[in-house]
Amino acid sequence: MRVLFFTCTLLLSLQSILGFLIPPAPSPRPRISSSFPLRSSMAPGDEAAERSAAVEKIKSLVGNNKVMLFMKGSKLFPQCGFSNTAVSILRACDAEFETFDVLSDYLVREEIKNYSSWPTIPQCYVNGEFVGGSDILLEMFESGELEKTLAELKK
Repeated sequence: MRVLFFTCTLLLSLQSILGFLIPPAPSPRPRISSSFPLRSSMAPGDEAAERSAAVEKIKSLVGNNKVMLFMKGSKLFPQCGFSNTAVSILRACDAEFETFDVLSDYLVREEIKNYSSWPTIPQCYVNGEFVGGSDILLEMFESGELEKTLAELKK
């Protein structure tokens, strides 16, 4: 009995010192609440106004930035592989670009797809024009076309 007690005490001491023998209990997942009201709770006029505001926000971001990337996450911390690819390509071209995290705004995430008539994210705009997603950016990068387009912005 003493041996078992000593072994348990030793293991707990080592675990607190080294922190790897006994994994900590999982912490409860935080509840994520949406700031976007459910459609059923919104009046039809309210939804239209919200969508219109989202489109104006998109137009402002596209118009005020030479290179604008709508993506999941930020350029410092992309939240999906395609967004990470797009950021990596733009960085490889030494482009100055801004990003918008579509995960932070449900309506922008939905309306950007309508704005560009492109169903996926990320979406890149150069000089106010839609260029494409990460697959198109990759093709343009490999052909050298993207670097030429971005170099013209620096002139």
